[in-house]
Amino acid sequence: MRLLMLVVFALFFSASAELIFYDDFEDNNIGDWTSHGQPGTWWAVDGKAHGSTNYNWSAISPPGTIVLENCIVEASGTAYHTVALFFRLDNTDSGINATVSPDHDIAVIRTVVNGVAGDALGAIYHDFPSGVWYDITFSCNGDSIFYDIYIPSTGEHFSLSAIDPNPHPGECGLAVGDEAHGQYEWFSVSEFVESGELVLNGLSTDDDDQGGSSGNGNWAFEAAEEIEFGVEFLNAGEEPLMNTFAILQSLDTRLIVSEPVQDYGTIPAGQSCWNQYPFLVYASPGTPEDETYPFRINIFADGGYYEDLYFDLPLGAGMFCDVESDTSPWAMTFIEAGWLNNWHVSPQRNHTSAGSNSFKCGDTGAGDYDNHLFCGLSSPWFNLPLEGNLSFWIWIDAQLYSTAYQGLAIDGGLVQLGQFDNWLTVEPSSGYPFEIVQPTSGPYEPGTGVFSGYQGWHLVTIDVPVEIKGPQQLRFIFGSDNDGTREGWYVDDILVTGNTGVEEPHSRPGYLESISVYPNPFSESISISAQTGDDGEYSIRVFDLSGRLVYETSFSGSGTTQVWGATDMNGRILPAGVYTMQFETSGCCRNIRLVKLF
Repeated sequence: MRLLMLVVFALFFSASAELIFYDDFEDNNIGDWTSHGQPGTWWAVDGKAHGSTNYNWSAISPPGTIVLENCIVEASGTAYHTVALFFRLDNTDSGINATVSPDHDIAVIRTVVNGVAGDALGAIYHDFPSGVWYDITFSCNGDSIFYDIYIPSTGEHFSLSAIDPNPHPGECGLAVGDEAHGQYEWFSVSEFVESGELVLNGLSTDDDDQGGSSGNGNWAFEAAEEIEFGVEFLNAGEEPLMNTFAILQSLDTRLIVSEPVQDYGTIPAGQSCWNQYPFLVYASPGTPEDETYPFRINIFADGGYYEDLYFDLPLGAGMFCDVESDTSPWAMTFIEAGWLNNWHVSPQRNHTSAGSNSFKCGDTGAGDYDNHLFCGLSSPWFNLPLEGNLSFWIWIDAQLYSTAYQGLAIDGGLVQLGQFDNWLTVEPSSGYPFEIVQPTSGPYEPGTGVFSGYQGWHLVTIDVPVEIKGPQQLRFIFGSDNDGTREGWYVDDILVTGNTGVEEPHSRPGYLESISVYPNPFSESISISAQTGDDGEYSIRVFDLSGRLVYETSFSGSGTTQVWGATDMNGRILPAGVYTMQFETSGCCRNIRLVKLF
């Protein structure tokens, strides 16, 4: 069943499934099922449901009028012409139908309009065997629909997906068309319910020019680099997730995922897990840096578990913000519910030469900050290079405990680096000048190091621990107790720098400097482009999962773009599945995994 799971990512949703109806027809009774569509004959005998019709669509739905919009419908059936399922059938007998037809060598998802089979939404062509049983699964969530076909007698899997042009609630059930005698051994319906058990917990990038990566080795993802990419999940549910795997997708054409499918195995409840082998992500030359790019990752596990998560991946090395241009990517909010937030962009004080603004935690006018603050100023994602350095300018006036007790503060600020909800407090090169007094009604633990007291504009530098590198966010936190306030904390001219890495020259003849394959996953065709160290010829071969060569071609000229229509060497459309595309020159050979949707 592994191939089924490899291509099920066509369902882009976050849900798990709950069984709500099952019938194995052992009672030889379908008299309480409801007929739909064109005339047909339906009966039950020998522990099976049977159907026949001279029309193109005749169907039955289970008792109880099960009306769902998002569901999984499954059955085991055999027929000469059509084994079919339907869902989202409304009171006009209009919905969506999925069929496998052995005599026509096609599997197709199509609409049903007023009880008649309508337009095709997606199809695959194959020599489907006659006289065998098919396990079929038809799924829908939102406008995403997916059809999986498994043939137990041969072990073959086929899958396709489509977009529902009109998602709506409706009934589901069994169907036949132009069929003398179709049979079904069992039928089930499951409803999608929100899951939300997995959360993103960490990201890692490796550009060390070893393994699958190609870069300058500073752990910052930059244009024209290919990285080994890791995504960590935390299982926040109460049950382990078994046989977990994920499929990564770039939502921007300039960033290309060449290894999109990776395993996670078992993720125990309450524990986190990284992918067992890295994803590979490539940034095309000239892609703008100091920006973030959107990604989607789909996670699947045993028991019908699905999760659909989104995140942004930064491109470039380091960061600079002088608070003089767009600051909308910066987030300003309370850290915990019940506490207040005073962060904003202020024109009151500024460090930047010829500048006007700085970040401020305090009153929007000339007053003091509020009591009961626990709030953060968070940067957008950026790449922290290896051996990174962080510097910024601050002006501060915050409440101290007493001048008689040196080094003790009541209110103050600190700095953190982290990913998602995993934050690490980092210290200035000379340490934090104050500690929070004990006891305190503020948000900090007694003894926490902070910036506090009164001091004009001054530079703060932080030597970042070597283990913190790659994608990060920066956060400035300010907290106050319930009694006594001052003007506040200003932050300006924030700079992150680090190791620039070592660029490896790759200009030798026959070297593959870069490969672009887009889109991937794909449905109809892909564009292929390769940059080589010369203008010589290179070959492309495509293999299926069994290692069988299904397509090959060659062309010359660095930077030339070629379109492949997902056909074999005889011009036939290849079925959905996972393929390996091999690029080979006189001096290099590289593989890219492709995923074909339908």
